[in-house]
Amino acid sequence: MEIFANHAHVFPDEVRPEGSIESLLRLMDTCGIARAVCFAPFRRQVADAGCREPNEWLVEAIADQPRLVGFACIDPVADDALDRLARAREMGLVGCKLHPAFDRFDILDQRAVDFYAAAQEIGMVLDFHTGPHWWRISDYHPLKFDEIAFARPGLCMILEHMGGRPFFEDVLAVLGNNLPINAPGNLYGGISSVLNRDYQKLWYLGIERVAEAIHILGEDMPIFGLDFPYNTVEHIRDDITQLSGLGLSREGMAKLFGGNLQRAIAGPSMTERFAAPGE
Repeated sequence: MEIFANHAHVFPDEVRPEGSIESLLRLMDTCGIARAVCFAPFRRQVADAGCREPNEWLVEAIADQPRLVGFACIDPVADDALDRLARAREMGLVGCKLHPAFDRFDILDQRAVDFYAAAQEIGMVLDFHTGPHWWRISDYHPLKFDEIAFARPGLCMILEHMGGRPFFEDVLAVLGNNLPINAPGNLYGGISSVLNRDYQKLWYLGIERVAEAIHILGEDMPIFGLDFPYNTVEHIRDDITQLSGLGLSREGMAKLFGGNLQRAIAGPSMTERFAAPGE
């Protein structure tokens, strides 16, 4: 089975060598991962190093890496957010990482809502961090995503970590409230950093809750992610082992390990054939 993984944060060598493009590719080779989506750094993460526009850096850094697909990283309430979004799409980036707690914005701020509308218009996937992350929860409580989904029913969103342990039920409610019945939708749950109980304890779900979420919401919902470089090779190998034992259908396993991610990137107007394990 070919694995296409989501959620790799990458950095210039001088900023974070263990998070470099080369380090990601080595991890992918070690873990048997064919392709991956990588996120540009946040502006604040590279400012002290004098790095130019992070999204432009990413485009150049992966230009000769066909195994890597790029997502921008943008604060949607910044003054230049819409310009950066349009430029990211022009450069070939197909999605955008948004982190309400890190960038400290309310996900229902009107500037953010305008950003989501612009992203939908140009077909950009929005990948949101969900779950506690050391900022006031009132800005990014997962139930607020229900308002976004109702206002922008065609917007493609990935809700990473599925809310973590404290908000797992809330994310289940939002996804279940907005996914079509017995048909693929455009909302997804990101399965990353949720299977190791001793690493990110507030995000830990365990394999039983992941299985429950897939049972409730269907095999068209989950997207496997690395959360590189914060997870080690050992973490990721263990994640793959646990997820491989879920007992999903052959098609469901293929969707979890890349098919759903490819469908999200391709957009709702395109039909993808996902190879099941062994094909």
